[in-house]
Amino acid sequence: MNRKRTSLELYQTHRACLLSYAARLSGDQTVAEDIVQDVWLLFSRQQIETIATPLNYLRTMVRNLVITRMRRQYREGVVDTDFDAATVDVADEQVSPEDRVASREVMQRIVDTIATMPDPRQRDAIRMYHFEGMKLREISAQLGLSLTRVHGLIEDGMVICDRVRKEGQ
Repeated sequence: MNRKRTSLELYQTHRACLLSYAARLSGDQTVAEDIVQDVWLLFSRQQIETIATPLNYLRTMVRNLVITRMRRQYREGVVDTDFDAATVDVADEQVSPEDRVASREVMQRIVDTIATMPDPRQRDAIRMYHFEGMKLREISAQLGLSLTRVHGLIEDGMVICDRVRKEGQ
């Protein structure tokens, strides 16, 4: 029975050869594994009936991906760079649990401050603007106030909130 080979069968048959080739070109077995995996992802989308020599095609894909990776590494300046040494000065953007709790406490004080503002229009204007994302024109129309008055209410309220925030630090 002379049936055509599928792309998966071709890949599986030549995977070890491709890994060896990629490792020779890249000089790194881990990179070779990544390259060969990428080759499979690209090759699996091809119509192999149109490829005259699938093994040569696979090898060309490996070579091209290795070259592309090397060019990117040179461009990014990460060739032969120790990852730990390169990232030692990179700031950890994770917020500490203590900072998270402190931020929540400050936010709660600000919310409490807004709730206790003497002018209900100011409370509503700040809530609509900062918590509901409404525009000044929308707030102006809803509260029946001028745009300038709404802006002033929010600005004066934010001065109070900023003072509360600074006291919490």
